Amino acid sequence: MPFRILSLDGGGIRGAFGAAFLAEIEERCECPLAEYFDLIAGTSTGSIIALAIASGLKASEVVTLYEEHGHDIFHPRPRFVPQNWTKMVYPLVRFIFQRRTGSDIDDFFRSLYCPQALEYAFESTFGDLRMQDLRDSRVIVPSVNLSRGKVHVFRTPHLPGVGDAADLRLVDILLAATAAPTYFPHKMMPDGDAYCDGGVWANNPAVIAVAEAVKIRDYYRCPEDTAPVDLSDVHVLSIGTGDLRYELTPPGSDAGSLFWARHIADVMGTSQVQGSQLPLDFILGNRYVTINFPLEDPSWTLDAVDQIDNFLQLGREKANRLSEFVCDQFLDRPTDRFVPCSEAEHRTAPVSAASRQ
Repeated sequence: MPFRILSLDGGGIRGAFGAAFLAEIEERCECPLAEYFDLIAGTSTGSIIALAIASGLKASEVVTLYEEHGHDIFHPRPRFVPQNWTKMVYPLVRFIFQRRTGSDIDDFFRSLYCPQALEYAFESTFGDLRMQDLRDSRVIVPSVNLSRGKVHVFRTPHLPGVGDAADLRLVDILLAATAAPTYFPHKMMPDGDAYCDGGVWANNPAVIAVAEAVKIRDYYRCPEDTAPVDLSDVHVLSIGTGDLRYELTPPGSDAGSLFWARHIADVMGTSQVQGSQLPLDFILGNRYVTINFPLEDPSWTLDAVDQIDNFLQLGREKANRLSEFVCDQFLDRPTDRFVPCSEAEHRTAPVSAASRQ
């Protein structure tokens, strides 16, 4: 029986592309997406779409979230004002710094955006829903535990020993998962630790989703079966947030911080996504399907909220061309519903698709 994964990349406001694509697919195929995927993985903006779909929202409602809250979320902060004598010379320092580097020195002292609008958007969409309330599909959301210096994955309680996020509010998980360094401040979670955006290590979460599929398959098979877990029927639909093809020639042999500060995010982000795609192309072949669009304009940044209509239109156009293929490959039959489990529970088969009716 196929094991189907929906993977959603990080990419800020460009996540509107994926939301629009899925909304069009959902409407054309007339099926709730969560019931057709065994696992949904989402990084950063992708985690918003992932948790929304898994909580029973339509993809069109996620489109509405981007449209109604995007401009407030990425609204510039007021100018930074020092609280000591330096406020007298700070405007001149800001002017000189901007002329020399093309950057705003304010960004050295605080994140670009306030998290209040982001939190309001999540509160109004998800309310008090918790990870343990999700029943239609398993979900994983990568993040980083800054306090402990290690990567972290928030999960629905679909495997023993991984239910530490079960009682967490979706709002808190999303604030941690979307806390992109320099864009938003880190999130202090109920455990007292600070978390940030998982895009710094898993902007394309497809690889960790396939690894999770191996764990799930291994858990549900017979204990005496010791053969390697079969991946021949694992299928991945990976939704990107723009394919950046940069060309970068450092100025001389000693390019320093001022040069790399403007380019390191693009280099690392693009390389990380490409590095995820290479092994999946090799392992899964044509069972790894990527939906993406070229980033033709350098102004289409993570916070390019003025381009949201373009991203939405690109998603709809892509769905118009690929809806029949996606429906045939990924939405031909509902998947089995997972059974939440805990350390004390024994292996049980997932609830069959027929019993959901």
